[in-house]
Amino acid sequence: MKKAFFISFLLMGILSFSQDDVKKASKDPKVGLVLSGGGAKGLAHIGALKVIDSLGIEIDYIAGTSMGAIIGSLYASGYTGKQLDSIFEKTNFDDLISDDIPRGARTLKERLRSERYAVTLPFKDFKVELPSSLSKGQNVYNFLSRLLVHVRDEQDFSKLPIPFFCIATDIENGQEIVLENGYLPRVVNASGALPSIFAPVEIDGRLLTDGGVTDNYPVEKLREKGMDFIIGVDVQDDYKSRNELSGALDILTQINNFRTIQDMEKKRPKTDIYIHPDIKKFTVVSFDEGRDIITSGEKATIDHADDLKKLSTGYKKELLLGTGREGIYINSVSVSGNSNYSDNYVTSRLKLKAPGYIYFEDLRNGINNLQATQNFTKINYSINLTNRGNQLQINVIETDVKNSLNLSLHYDELFKSGALINLTRKNILFNQDMGSIDFIVGDNLRYNFNYDVNLDIYWSIGFNSDSHRFTKDVSTELIEGLTPAEFPNVNNIDLRYREYNQRLFFRTKIDRRFNLTSGLELKSFNLFTETLATNDPEEQRTIFDRSSSTSIFGDLEYDSYNHPIYASSGWFIKGGFNFYFLNTEFKEDFNKFSIAELQVGRAFSYGKFSLRTEGHVGVTIGYPERPSLNFYLGGYGNQRFSNYVPFYGYDFIDISGDTMIKFLGELDYELFPKNHLSFHVNLASVQDELFEQDDWFTNARYTGYALGYGIETFLGPVELKYSFSPQRDDAEVFVVIGFRF
Repeated sequence: MKKAFFISFLLMGILSFSQDDVKKASKDPKVGLVLSGGGAKGLAHIGALKVIDSLGIEIDYIAGTSMGAIIGSLYASGYTGKQLDSIFEKTNFDDLISDDIPRGARTLKERLRSERYAVTLPFKDFKVELPSSLSKGQNVYNFLSRLLVHVRDEQDFSKLPIPFFCIATDIENGQEIVLENGYLPRVVNASGALPSIFAPVEIDGRLLTDGGVTDNYPVEKLREKGMDFIIGVDVQDDYKSRNELSGALDILTQINNFRTIQDMEKKRPKTDIYIHPDIKKFTVVSFDEGRDIITSGEKATIDHADDLKKLSTGYKKELLLGTGREGIYINSVSVSGNSNYSDNYVTSRLKLKAPGYIYFEDLRNGINNLQATQNFTKINYSINLTNRGNQLQINVIETDVKNSLNLSLHYDELFKSGALINLTRKNILFNQDMGSIDFIVGDNLRYNFNYDVNLDIYWSIGFNSDSHRFTKDVSTELIEGLTPAEFPNVNNIDLRYREYNQRLFFRTKIDRRFNLTSGLELKSFNLFTETLATNDPEEQRTIFDRSSSTSIFGDLEYDSYNHPIYASSGWFIKGGFNFYFLNTEFKEDFNKFSIAELQVGRAFSYGKFSLRTEGHVGVTIGYPERPSLNFYLGGYGNQRFSNYVPFYGYDFIDISGDTMIKFLGELDYELFPKNHLSFHVNLASVQDELFEQDDWFTNARYTGYALGYGIETFLGPVELKYSFSPQRDDAEVFVVIGFRF
């Protein structure tokens, strides 16, 4: 009897356990979420996730491709739909998808190059190497690395807060690759490497590109993970009618979408709740319409609210807090992949101190510093937990292209039209040297040759040679030695200006901010006119200066302007000093003299308005034999050279003296993106021995004003300035096109 009772009790327990287990299984079906690719249209996924969160639905597994992988990985790592909405609301997608590097990340040499050339064509073995994509995707990688730092140690994606996988494509054989482990930011970067827009990503020896090429909606693979119920959000294009195919791009896009549209005819029935936002009017690059795209995702998901509520368990996804997204403590930095550039070179450009707390803003700036060298095709990095703490692992892929052809166009009212052809080569004699030669053809033939060697990150030596030449109608009053009595009927002459400079220099940084350049300079002039007759029948020109002067020089420069022309923030400080101790014409009778300059500028922004102010002082100490090195004010838009200073209201070379003091104020309004409406005012006192006068500030005062309109283009700024002065009857109009050289 007791035995029968015990057996009955045991059977009841087993039966009860089985019923509870079955009940539990039926109560909590596994819910999977598949997010398709679609570029900017994928922002609709955020709207869908916001609604899913609000309905209390717990997701057990996420699969994504391309933008679906990016959004899905962030959600899987712990972010809520609302948090993702806030993140993308603050994201500048123009900066994210481009390779633009902030001006402050470039060294002085790199800045001079980037603000001089409109087109750069790398070439190898005399063959131009066109880029594989519009962007390297480095900024996207930086973005993902910062947001996913809290799961940096999880290599197995099935162990994320929500298990996750994504799809990529092997670009060499077209094979579909399912990515379920690795360094999450790099993996997601590969899945979202939209062909022709982003460069492929190398992972484990395979070169991977956008997963949408092979499987843009991996619903079958998600079902294989044991999902009982699948929610799918599809942001792919549908077929367009002939009336909607308005151009070649539309036709090519339609052809490219044939496979994915046909695939969806099979995949759609395999989705239990299929959400298809209305995104017809958007494209894969409509990031500027992100808010409308997110809203479309919300609306489409709300339309399925009745079905979705059946999956609700009252689950509430907690906000992701305390992830350390602003920074992290790093114990050490490790560098790999470098052969031509030392570990010290790489770490010095990063400007990070380890061990120490590193902000992700500083890490991003450090990566930009490395990118600005143009010595690396890709910079991968990860933060790994070792037995000694967090280690920042930097893996660089060095470029094997040493040569580049650079092109640019320019026009201004002094040098007139010019086309620049540049040849640059790296690693000519040493691993860290560079040679560059500019040939400028047009109305005035010019050249600029530069060779320098980086001794380390802060020290370099080099040689520079350049020329400036133009012809300008100038007043005879500016030419020393000419008097009205000698040429009573001549008020103006055509001045032929030829200048040649040779500089042997060394350059370093002070306090990592100030660029100090010092060395020896040989400056040669050939100034003449064919307007005036001479007594020498063999000489058909009047020569004003044909001599060379040698000086020891030093320049100190600090430039934190965010733009070379339309600065809205930062400082510009430049001081220069030349001591002239030798002249080929006067030889031992030469009177040594010096020239000193100080220029200080500051830029501020107030919404769409920006204000820039500047003070500029130049002084000659001693008595030069020729006025060739005087300060000449007037004009606008040319490359700055020697002591020729722009000044609104006056034409080029209208004002002259061996001492000057000048003030400038500029107010800029960005009417539309990259379109600038501006107002300028400048005033100056210029005269020989100006500071020896009692009324040096009011004597020889010049004022000028200007109204301008400028547009930023890939060729450089295109500007129109109307300037005038109350001291002159005639106004001046300055047209400037392209980067200045």
